[in-house]
Amino acid sequence: MVEETIQTIKQAEKEAGEIAAQADARCEQILSQASGEAEKMKEKILQDAKTEAAAVMDSAAEEGKKVTEKAAGETKEMIRTLREEAGKKKAAAVSDVIAHLI
Repeated sequence: MVEETIQTIKQAEKEAGEIAAQADARCEQILSQASGEAEKMKEKILQDAKTEAAAVMDSAAEEGKKVTEKAAGETKEMIRTLREEAGKKKAAAVSDVIAHLI
């Protein structure tokens, strides 16, 4: 009877050890899988951020181009207006200079 009890205890200890080893192995498997999934998620988030940043940069570049073109057009118009005004006043300025020289 004692031997049976000892044998039962040893068998229970052996089974407990096997269960613990299986639990450790399963734990390692779960951790490895979770790590892999986390790495994939990180890569996807990084790629999404790069894609979004590229879109923002493209949009900003397009907006900058529009602003530059508008400013160039306005500057050309201002130059044209100034030349017109200068042309109108040129004759009067020449007359004033000649009058002061005489």
